[in-house]
Amino acid sequence: MALISPSELPKRVSAGDERLFFFYGRDVGNMESFTKKLLSRLVPKDAQTLNFHSFDAKEMTTEELFDAVNAVPMFSPKVCAYISGFDAANLNADDTAALMAILSDIPETTVVVICCDGEKVFRNKKALNAKNKAFADFCAKNGTACDFAYRRASDMGKYIVAELAKEGAKISNYDAQYLANLCLSDTSLVDNEIQKLAAYADGQAVTRQMIDALAVPKIESDGFALAINILRGNAQFVFNRIDELVAQRLEAVEILGTISYSITDIYRAKLARSSGKTVDDIMKDFSYPAFKKFAIENAFSDCGRISADRIRQTLLILCETDLALKTKGFAKGGDILALEECCAKCMAIRS
Repeated sequence: MALISPSELPKRVSAGDERLFFFYGRDVGNMESFTKKLLSRLVPKDAQTLNFHSFDAKEMTTEELFDAVNAVPMFSPKVCAYISGFDAANLNADDTAALMAILSDIPETTVVVICCDGEKVFRNKKALNAKNKAFADFCAKNGTACDFAYRRASDMGKYIVAELAKEGAKISNYDAQYLANLCLSDTSLVDNEIQKLAAYADGQAVTRQMIDALAVPKIESDGFALAINILRGNAQFVFNRIDELVAQRLEAVEILGTISYSITDIYRAKLARSSGKTVDDIMKDFSYPAFKKFAIENAFSDCGRISADRIRQTLLILCETDLALKTKGFAKGGDILALEECCAKCMAIRS
C-alpha cells in the first residue's frame, strides 16, 4: 500500500487492517522501540505463547514461516509472525520467491512484521541495496514499508524535551536540539544521554554545560567541532579532542574522514553564502537528509569570517593525508602522528 515515515505509522496501526509491516532504517533504536510496542499491541503478553512466532532471519526456513503465518489464532484475535535481522541480500532466488509467495497471501487473522538488519541493507548513505530495495517495494505494494531514518534535530529535540519531562527534568528547546545534533538524532544514543542527564540534573534544568560535560558525541558529530576549530587555528582544542578520540580506539582514517566530511559541508556553506543562497538551498542542491539541517545551519553561521581559499587549502591537505593513510604502511602510532601533522599544517595556513 505505501512507503511511509515513522510519524505516519501509528495511524496505519490504529486502522487495524494491515497484515504486513516491513521496517528498515538507520535509526535502529527508534525502530526497535516502535516494533516492541507494535508486537505487544498485536498479541497481548498473556496470549503470546500460542500466537506469537519469532524468527531470526538468518536461521528461519520458509516452511517454518508458512506454518506460522497460516496458524489459527488461539484465544487471541491475531497471530503475529516477527522476523528480525532481515537482509534480502542473504536470500537466494528460490527462497526470495517462496517468501514473497507467503507474504502475498497472508490470512486476515495474521500480521507479519519484518525488521531489517540496520546498516547492512544500505548501499550508500541514502539508498537500500538492490535486493532490499526490491523487497521494500514489494512490501509497500502488499502492506506497509517504513524507513526509520534519523529524525530532524527539531523533531528529536521535541522527543528529548518530552522524555526528560517524564524523568522530572526540564531542558530548553535549543539545548535539546544541541543534544540531538551531538547524537546525530540516533535514538539509542539519545536515550542513553537522557538517562544520564536526568540522573545528574536530579530535578533541575538540564543545561548546555551538563550536556558538554556528560554527553558522548557520535563520532560524526565531532567532525564539525574539529573542522571549525582547525579552520580557526584552535590547536589546544583540536589536539585534546584527537587524544580523546584515540583513547576511544578510533582509527586515524576514521577521524580524518569525519573532519573532511564536515569541512566539505563548511565549504559548501561558504560558497552558498557568498552567492546569496540559503540553508534550504544547500539542503536541496546537495540532497542532504533532514536530520543534517542543524549541522548545515551551524556551518552556514560559522563560516562567515573564514576565507574560501583557506578552506580549499585545508581540503587539499586533508586529501593528501587521506591518501597517505590509505596507501602507506605506518609504524605503530604513525597514522595518528600523520593525522596530527595534517591538522598542524591546516592550522598553519595564512590566508
